[in-house]
Amino acid sequence: MILMGDFNFHIDDASDKKAEEFSKLIESVNLTQLVNNSTHMNGHILDLIITHKKEQIVSSLKVDDCDISDHSCIHFDLNLQKPKAEKKKVTYRKTRKINSDTLRKLIVDSNVTEKVSSKETVHDKVEIFNETVEAVLDLLAPVKTKNVPIRPNSHWYTDELRTLKQERRCAERKWRKSRLEIHRQIYVYAKNKVNDMLVKTVQQLQLILWRQDR
Repeated sequence: MILMGDFNFHIDDASDKKAEEFSKLIESVNLTQLVNNSTHMNGHILDLIITHKKEQIVSSLKVDDCDISDHSCIHFDLNLQKPKAEKKKVTYRKTRKINSDTLRKLIVDSNVTEKVSSKETVHDKVEIFNETVEAVLDLLAPVKTKNVPIRPNSHWYTDELRTLKQERRCAERKWRKSRLEIHRQIYVYAKNKVNDMLVKTVQQLQLILWRQDR
């Protein structure tokens, strides 16, 4: 876990009561603040890098002046390695490019109706139907295989968030097609709902992970 940003506390000022309370707070939950040099042009430490005491994930931290801001730039290395994604083999057919007229003609030419009628049991009828249609598909869209990475499930990506994102995409498509102000407002409302839910779910996950680390 790593928390960083402009916390607007003068951490270096021993007389700053709010900064002292904040320092005690992060200390009480086994967190540590790593920036020791001034990060602001007025000479205070406002921008913080906070990690768990047990984790040694930040190294080579340095503070440099920044010409375009009154805050300094904080550079550091993260001692983390992204695990290699596992892969799985999938099979598929490219059916979208199949011409419907060609498909219809090949099915008719396959005499599938006569083949099905010649069978007595339901099982045999279904089997010959599937075999015939599959043979047609093999001509138009042969089975292909490829390896795809297995994406780990994100714990914060809930069903509720997924539904809200679908509603947002639908609202966006409708607005971009009509360009009506009412549709733009509906889209903005849907977008804000997604953003609010995203912040909420990530915060809940962070709280769970923090409790597990205590």
